[in-house]
Amino acid sequence: MTSADLHPIPDAACRRIPLPFEAINALLARIADYFRGKERALGRQYERALDASDGVVLFADVDFWDRAGDALGFTDAETAAVQRAHETTLLLAGDREDRRAEFETALDVRTAVVLGR
Repeated sequence: MTSADLHPIPDAACRRIPLPFEAINALLARIADYFRGKERALGRQYERALDASDGVVLFADVDFWDRAGDALGFTDAETAAVQRAHETTLLLAGDREDRRAEFETALDVRTAVVLGR
C-alpha cells in the first residue's frame, strides 16, 4: 500500500514536513478518513482553487485546521504539520500551473484543503 492509497497528499509534499515520513502519512490518513463522505459539503462551502483528475484543492477559512485538529484530538504540532502538508501541495501545484505567487498570496488569508477522489 502506498501513501496515495491512504491520502491525497503527494510524497513530495510529505517529505517537506519536519516529521518522520511514516508519522506524517499516518496523520494525513486520519484526516483523509475524517473528510471521507464530507467532500461534497466541503466543496459547496469552500472556494475551489484547483481541480484535477485525482482530487481537488479548496480554499478554506484560516481556522479550518484548528477545528479539524480539535475534532481528531491532534496536538497543535500535529495540526500544524497536516496544514503545512495541504498548503505545500497547493504550492507545488502552483509551481506546475505557473500560479505559485497567486497561491502564496491566497494563503496569507486562507488555508488549503486537499481532497482526493
